[in-house]
Amino acid sequence: MDMHPAPNYLGMMYEERGRGIIAQRGQKTVIKDGEKPGKAKVEVTGEVGKSAEIQAKIKAEDWNEYRIVAQGGHLQHFINGVQTVDVTDETAIGAKKGLLALQLHAGPPMVVQFKDLILKEIK
Repeated sequence: MDMHPAPNYLGMMYEERGRGIIAQRGQKTVIKDGEKPGKAKVEVTGEVGKSAEIQAKIKAEDWNEYRIVAQGGHLQHFINGVQTVDVTDETAIGAKKGLLALQLHAGPPMVVQFKDLILKEIK
C-alpha cells in the first residue's frame, strides 16, 4: 500500500522497481502474464469505491489505520476501514508468500512512523 504525500497516490498499490502502478486508488484489477517473459499486464476489472470518497476518509498529517489482507495472490488494502484497492495477481512472478517489508521511496531525508503493527495468519 502506498502512503504518499501526493493525495492522488495515497492508498494505491505500487511495486517499486518492478511492475509499477498495480492499481490506482478505488480500482479492482487483475494482473496477468504479459506477452514478454517477466512483463505483466494489468487489467482494470471494476472499482471498490470513488477515489474522492476514499480520500475524504484519510486523515492528513495524522495517524491512519491501514489494513492489508493478502491471501495468496489476492490483495485487499484498506485505510480507516475503507477499501482502497482489490488486486488479484495471476502471474507466475507475483509474490504469493514471503517477508513483510516496510519501505521508503528514494529521495530526500524524511520521517516515517509506524505503530501497533499486527501480523495475523488467516487459515
